[in-house]
Amino acid sequence: MMQDEGELARLVSQPLTPDERRVLLASEFGRGLSPKDLAVMMTAGYARLADWKRGSIVTLAGSSQSEFLVVLTGRLDVARTRPDGSRQIVDVVGAGGACGAVTAFGSSPRWPADVHAVSDVRALAVRAAALVAGGGADETRLRLLHNCTRILAERARHMSGRVELLTRRGLRERLAYYLLRNAGPDGVVVLGLTRQELADVLVVSRASMTRELGRMADEGLIGVSGRSFVIYEPDALRAASG
Repeated sequence: MMQDEGELARLVSQPLTPDERRVLLASEFGRGLSPKDLAVMMTAGYARLADWKRGSIVTLAGSSQSEFLVVLTGRLDVARTRPDGSRQIVDVVGAGGACGAVTAFGSSPRWPADVHAVSDVRALAVRAAALVAGGGADETRLRLLHNCTRILAERARHMSGRVELLTRRGLRERLAYYLLRNAGPDGVVVLGLTRQELADVLVVSRASMTRELGRMADEGLIGVSGRSFVIYEPDALRAASG
């Protein structure tokens, strides 16, 4: 028997907290979804909720993949393991971000890198194959697929930015480009990363990066306070970014 909208909304309101709902609806995946859409998404098997404790390994590179993740709370690090056993962070995914969406829609999807829970994480695990294979003109499914194209477009922009970052050879070039790309309208950059994690993202040594940040601060280009930066001279940084 078809469930009415009130019953469907009740079903989805139980597992999602108000904050998680806000994060989801503000994300590319949740844009424009109604309470009914959220409920159908869960009850039709298009997605499920998943939790990981801090320090958990979510998946390993090369593992078979059937879902991609939309983070609701916490943070995931996407990393590759170097030959010496150390990790290189290639992406950081916080609340509202998606992880694994590009590969999930492949013909034989596998996770391209390790994924670790940096903090306690709750995520929406979206079954890509279920969305693609669903029959008929299910309005919820079509809206979800449309939003998946938004995610793929955003990930393409992100990867383009990553390539742009890594084509910059100089340390200052990379720092300037990264800070400008992540700054808010007020010129403030608030990072959820430690210095070592930032160095991993930039693919540089922590010691060299710390020295260069100090020089940039001494020159009046930026202000540094813990994990926050303020850009004082955006034009100079743009020139330095190459």
